[in-house]
Amino acid sequence: MKKSICIEKIFLEYDFYARFAKVAEAGFQYVEFGYWPGRDISRIKAECDKHGLTVTTFSADFKASLIVPEDRAEFVDYVAKSIEVAKRLGCKNLVIHSQAMDDTGKFTHDGSDLDEVVKLYSAALAAQDAAKLAEKAGVTLVLEAVNNISKPGYYMTTSNFTGNLCKVVGSPNLKILYDIWHMQQMEGNMVTNLRKYGDVLGYIHVGDCPERHEPGTGEINFDKIKHVVCDELGLDIVWGFELDPEISSADCVEKLKAF
Repeated sequence: MKKSICIEKIFLEYDFYARFAKVAEAGFQYVEFGYWPGRDISRIKAECDKHGLTVTTFSADFKASLIVPEDRAEFVDYVAKSIEVAKRLGCKNLVIHSQAMDDTGKFTHDGSDLDEVVKLYSAALAAQDAAKLAEKAGVTLVLEAVNNISKPGYYMTTSNFTGNLCKVVGSPNLKILYDIWHMQQMEGNMVTNLRKYGDVLGYIHVGDCPERHEPGTGEINFDKIKHVVCDELGLDIVWGFELDPEISSADCVEKLKAF
């Protein structure tokens, strides 16, 4: 199992660039972060090289939305730029959301004024264009469904949506990011859905529910989920720990080692 530490959530008591060393010191080989604009990519690469880390993912959309037709060209252009960053970092997965956010976390255009058919068609066309770029580059785009309880107005909220969008586009380089914390809130029935969309499952985010703390602090049966993904489906994908530690970062990562 590839275990990746999200440094947008863990080791926040340290400077962003110092977190890479902390991940390595904790015994992990994989790391993920959020948006790349405004960050020193050369320094990130140097930190990863120095500490033997691999970046597993970061966000490939920013200020241009998958579901907004007039954003399509800008969206695809940003994906192309993100792919170039991914190449520099040796990163093989890039996260795509339904709506873009600015650097404060607010939607730049939530698409709430658009007809449902327009949003669906726009998402399919933009995802198709982006997937073609990903295929040429040898990276995988992972669509993330997010709950609209903590993120009101978010459009892509279920594995049914992301899974079927992947199947419609039909690219081997377009898959879903299944975030356990988000999906428990939006649909539950996780074992059935993981089996249903196993052929397009590309990445997993781990966080217990309801508080999004470490596994074992809430209601999720992670042993069953691991069995389904690893043993039944036979998938060797990244499990990213995007969670809010209930304990110190040091104690948290010690606990995550045993996951």
